[in-house]
Amino acid sequence: MTDTTDPALVPAEWGLLDAESQNLAFPDTFPIPSRAEREALRTGDMVKLVFVLDPPPASGPNAERMWVEVRTAGPDGTFDGWLTNQPVVITSLAPSALVAFEARHVAGIALRKEEVTFDVNLEAVVSRRALKLHGPPGWAGFEEPLAPSDSGWTVTAGDEAADYFSGDPAEVTQIVGLGELVQRYPALVEVFQAGEGEWVYRPEHRRYVRLKDT
Repeated sequence: MTDTTDPALVPAEWGLLDAESQNLAFPDTFPIPSRAEREALRTGDMVKLVFVLDPPPASGPNAERMWVEVRTAGPDGTFDGWLTNQPVVITSLAPSALVAFEARHVAGIALRKEEVTFDVNLEAVVSRRALKLHGPPGWAGFEEPLAPSDSGWTVTAGDEAADYFSGDPAEVTQIVGLGELVQRYPALVEVFQAGEGEWVYRPEHRRYVRLKDT
């Protein structure tokens, strides 16, 4: 277990994006939780922070979004927490690193267990192509479940060929639990919370948008 007396990291070659300023500059493409939500964090909450290399590399990505589990909330509006991801871009960081941050740095807050309205143990049918993408799947749709373990959700890349699903389902799809899917793709939480509909992922908004019924 991590020693709770350990000090939070003081970064030398990376920093945290000011998500609040980014939201003010680009409100339509960089949504964040409300100020009240970001200031009301408590121990155990999961928050999304954007870690940025400084100075940026000559080529390749210079930032990555990662989840931090809140450890403590200070009376002056500061927080610290443990990194839960394995960094790819910022190699000097490792899972369980203790990171200090403020409300202005919070780009997202995961739902607490009591706020989840869908059964994370139910299963979805996911195209194998979708699972190979570097980002969230492009499409999710709901139909009435066929079995007690079935969530009714199908998730695809959104650009599969017309005959992609004509072969053996076991070769082109995989059964994945909703809990695992939202761990990999947090943007799907909003979709599964809705419990119905057809949704497409909008990279420019970093979220899924529900298609209107035709």
